[in-house]
Amino acid sequence: MKRKIFTPRPDWQIEHHNIGFDYFNLPSADGSIYWSEGMAYEFTLQQIEQLEDAANELHQMCLHVVGDLILRGNYPDYFQLPNAAIPHIEQSWRENSAMLYGRFDFAYNGSQIKMLEYNADTPTGLLEASVAQWLWIEQVSGIANRDQFNSIHEDLIKRWKTILPRGSHLHFAACQEAGREDWGNLEYLMDTAYQANLQVSELSMENIGWDGNNFVDLKQRPIQNLFKLYPWEWIFEEAFAAHLSPRTQWIEPCWKMLLSNKAILVELWKRYPQHPLLLETHAFDPQQQPRTGKWVKKPILAREGANIHLLENGQDMGAASGSFYFDDYDKSGYVVQKWVDTPLFAGQLPTLGLWMVGHHCAGLSIREDCYDIIGNDAHFAAHYFVE
Repeated sequence: MKRKIFTPRPDWQIEHHNIGFDYFNLPSADGSIYWSEGMAYEFTLQQIEQLEDAANELHQMCLHVVGDLILRGNYPDYFQLPNAAIPHIEQSWRENSAMLYGRFDFAYNGSQIKMLEYNADTPTGLLEASVAQWLWIEQVSGIANRDQFNSIHEDLIKRWKTILPRGSHLHFAACQEAGREDWGNLEYLMDTAYQANLQVSELSMENIGWDGNNFVDLKQRPIQNLFKLYPWEWIFEEAFAAHLSPRTQWIEPCWKMLLSNKAILVELWKRYPQHPLLLETHAFDPQQQPRTGKWVKKPILAREGANIHLLENGQDMGAASGSFYFDDYDKSGYVVQKWVDTPLFAGQLPTLGLWMVGHHCAGLSIREDCYDIIGNDAHFAAHYFVE
């Protein structure tokens, strides 16, 4: 794995705007912007195959854990699941309700892979991972025998066709006050569904109504199928939860609550101790004997690197660099995960995102930053591999 510098493409900003990637220039803490145009990470084909195999193996391990939890009806307290959610989790699993996509975050040094977490419910960064970096590799010059691990766009279209019959109406929703990144991802997913011959429409979660029998949109049309870029745990804090029924198919399905919760990392370690792809992870208990060595304390329900602290030999060393604090993410408990070093490239620490579409890995994306934690304003970097 190498970090390479390239000449920026002519009119690359226009290229981004043309595909709806109009948030490429969101500001970063170091004074630059979200998209890193003049650089990319280079891999070998063997490394790409290693990463792909790891993501597929981890996904199957996760599904096994979820299936086992549901079969036994045993949900450890550290998942902090709302009681009202459990019947819906179990029903959606038993009905084999289809998932669309997810993203693993990996630490990688060119040979050793360690899973950091699984963004299984509301991952973003999809448009840049699928279309924007593919355009980059098509247009950049000076790389012989290049390719990119990226079939995300085509695989999303194929996946929609397996989830819903041709011509089905699918609503897409996100929080009204969500940023441009969330709405850009939502609109991109709408486009892939449209290319899969589905009828699509968009609304905010706040504008979903209830007519006494069905969820409805602003035109009072029943919402039969809903993709929501909105966390399940928020749904169970709101009025939606009282009206959940089989009349609406939710994407992602409710069983994804178990995968998107960082407590799944604890269960993975219990079932696969010392697995080479896993980092040792335990539920955080402030009364427990301090653990030796370096650890990170992560909230079980959080996004964009929030509320992460470093622990050394049981001492809280404070917030990890790049993390921030948000009250809501402090409510549901924490896990502690063994620290893993990642290689430094020109002052940047990369985290690899491995994208699952359905049950197969479909591509790779990279976020990098000078901080320990990849937060909301970290940089997106394209990648390629050479044979």
